[in-house]
Amino acid sequence: MKHFCILLGSIGFIIMGIKHHIVANKKQVKKKYIIVIIAISGIIVSIFNSNIVLRYLFENKVWAHKVNNIKRLHEAKGRFKGVELDVVFMSNEKDVFFDVHHPPDRSINLSLTEYFQSIHDASEFRYWIDFKNLNKDNELLSSAKLDSIAVILKIDKTNIIVESTKPWFLKSFKKKGFRTSYYLPINLHALDSSVLKTEIEKITKNISMYDNTYISADYKDYPILKKNFPENKKILWFTIYGSMNRFNARFLIYKILSDNNVDVLLIP
Repeated sequence: MKHFCILLGSIGFIIMGIKHHIVANKKQVKKKYIIVIIAISGIIVSIFNSNIVLRYLFENKVWAHKVNNIKRLHEAKGRFKGVELDVVFMSNEKDVFFDVHHPPDRSINLSLTEYFQSIHDASEFRYWIDFKNLNKDNELLSSAKLDSIAVILKIDKTNIIVESTKPWFLKSFKKKGFRTSYYLPINLHALDSSVLKTEIEKITKNISMYDNTYISADYKDYPILKKNFPENKKILWFTIYGSMNRFNARFLIYKILSDNNVDVLLIP
């Protein structure tokens, strides 16, 4: 955020210089100064709305969203410090494995092991794994499998976040050294006050009962999380503006990324 403020300050200084020149030379004002001011204003707007600038200013926090195939992974590897992917834990007659895909999308038969092996220095990259079907029947087996994959491929387990809507089943992953995240109920910002109060009570109870590294949610729910869970570490995602005013949304994104308790924001 400091770099962004310096950049805007420099542009503002240039604009003020031009304004001073215009005031001092009123009789010589020409159309070109108006054009310059319009151009600089356009640059400011472009910077404010640019995801490239976000990656530059917050390179460790901004990760790629829904990177569910090897092509996208290779593209993201050169631009981001981490990626989010979706997995379903499956089994066949020979083995148990994580299949990389987001239901109801069709599987492309890509295992998590193949996914990790497809990139150079997989151990130094960071991964947010949205575990779609974690349950009591597969908790122990899936945590053991992910542990085995990380050990064999020499991936630092603190570079892997395992996320689930069922925080009570993340305990085995946390014990093995992975980071974990409680995927909160969606669209909290759209709830009326009474329903939201009930949801906040449930979330508070789950947070106190189950020791996970993070809570995770859509960026539009950040104001609610900031108010009710200010000290909890958060990971968030931004996918579309939706009905939110674009300027307000971008301002919120910068506010989110400037929060020391937000470690990751996913972008498309």
